[in-house]
Amino acid sequence: MLHKLFITILVVLIFSVSFTANAAFIKLRRPLNITIGDVFSSYYDNDKTTGLKTYYCGTDLTYNGHKGTDFLAVKGTQIYAAAKGGLYYRYDNCPNQGSPTSTCGSGYGNHVKIDHENNTTDGIGEITIYAHMTKATVPWYQSLLCGAKIGKTGTSGKSTGPHLHFEIKKYGYPYDDPFSGSCSGSTSFWVNQSAGVPTTACAL
Repeated sequence: MLHKLFITILVVLIFSVSFTANAAFIKLRRPLNITIGDVFSSYYDNDKTTGLKTYYCGTDLTYNGHKGTDFLAVKGTQIYAAAKGGLYYRYDNCPNQGSPTSTCGSGYGNHVKIDHENNTTDGIGEITIYAHMTKATVPWYQSLLCGAKIGKTGTSGKSTGPHLHFEIKKYGYPYDDPFSGSCSGSTSFWVNQSAGVPTTACAL
């Protein structure tokens, strides 16, 4: 009986550690260098239900089921790799003008996915996605340093205006919000969250 109880407690603890938001993700820099106009149009929605919940527990600046962070930026703004990794997926076949119903690039439009798995030792794959880029700005090179140029902002795919949709995939929804806060994880994915506007510093 005690043996079964011990196994149950161990499983619960492992599950809790595995799905604690922001537990061991490689630290990220802000993927845009702009300061003026560095506006977030939509934060990650931490509410699993039909409700809305940003990392600071607000219901503004997000929409139901949003799994990324949207940075407003004029078309053609340079995008940078948020951390060192390898480019393992690219899509560059969408028209520059997207729409609210577009499925081009699975809705991401022209985009890249960077694999950061080799940068950690926890054995869980870590992916960053950079979406809605301008056509023909997506890179071909495979190895990327933090801060490498990886494309320019646009409005391709499921999009109503120029912006960068920045998304993390590690633990699953709703554990992949890069911001720490009262309604998200206790540890930020950013190198420096800096009062809600992450810096452009790379991890050492």
